[in-house]
Amino acid sequence: MKQEDKLKQVNEEIARRFTSIKNKLNGASDIAGMLETLFDEVENEFQIPFVWLTLINENKNATVIEAVKSSDKLKTRLNLISRAVFDELLKEGVKPVLINNNLKPYYKLFPQSKKYFAKSMAIVPLCLNDEIIGSWNNGDVSPERYSPDMDTDILEHFAKLISNRLTEIANIAF
Repeated sequence: MKQEDKLKQVNEEIARRFTSIKNKLNGASDIAGMLETLFDEVENEFQIPFVWLTLINENKNATVIEAVKSSDKLKTRLNLISRAVFDELLKEGVKPVLINNNLKPYYKLFPQSKKYFAKSMAIVPLCLNDEIIGSWNNGDVSPERYSPDMDTDILEHFAKLISNRLTEIANIAF
């Protein structure tokens, strides 16, 4: 089998898993439930050991922050940071960032109560009403799991779906 065919099969499988997760997210009726489902499903579907959320600590994100803090499952996997720090780390806008070396600056994204033994990370920006509010983060002990040379198109598309669903739920809450 050609390398291109193998890559196509892998991408199709990843897309299938994300579609399965997306379908489960569509059943969520509140922000905390949606994010809990996201974390559970990503951990299970992809065997990702470290999943957490970093939110920009601003008043306009209060609805999401409060929803996350209200969840026993999520509140210990949340970090709040300033927009300046977030923007310094994620200069690519809504494009996911994959890293597997010089991770130390990105430790600022870790929850205060958790120190993950991550050797590679995927940092996926999330939006609410088309404005970045933070990131959903995945970490792995393997430095090969996430590498800057990997294609992030499928992950970026999935992040848009998550952001759209988050916006839907948040706007219903108002």
